[in-house]
Amino acid sequence: MPRVKRGMAAHRRHKKIFKQAKGFRGKRKNVFKLAKNAVMKAGQNAYRDRKLKKRTFHQLWVLRINNACRENGLKYSRFIYGLELADITINRKMLSELAVSEPDAFKEIVEKAKAALPPEGKAPEMKKPVAKAKLKKEKAAEKGGESKEEEKPATTEE
Repeated sequence: MPRVKRGMAAHRRHKKIFKQAKGFRGKRKNVFKLAKNAVMKAGQNAYRDRKLKKRTFHQLWVLRINNACRENGLKYSRFIYGLELADITINRKMLSELAVSEPDAFKEIVEKAKAALPPEGKAPEMKKPVAKAKLKKEKAAEKGGESKEEEKPATTEE
């Protein structure tokens, strides 16, 4: 049986790791054993920090919105509640961009949210809750189709 030489495969694998370890300090960039560990650790950190990045950006957006709201005489939580009552759906990223780059437009949004808010300490008048099944039927009727959950004729088993 012929002898199998695997030098090329190992060389390719090592080359791939060294390429990923480029820019690391000391032996971590040119000693395979250390480079492999360094690349694995870097991958773990990158995975974790991609999640952290989203969290920190969300915090930044909230801070910017809060600051701009307080300049217009409203707390952040009341502002978000007012947006919900006024049926204004803008995500926090866009709100923070408006607060920084377009303060006049942001001020108008704040005014609309203020107008929708009930007096502080009083709950707004809520609409009566509608059953989910009834909502589905209404939506299906609006589309012109029949609802899948149609009323079935009562059968009597004797």
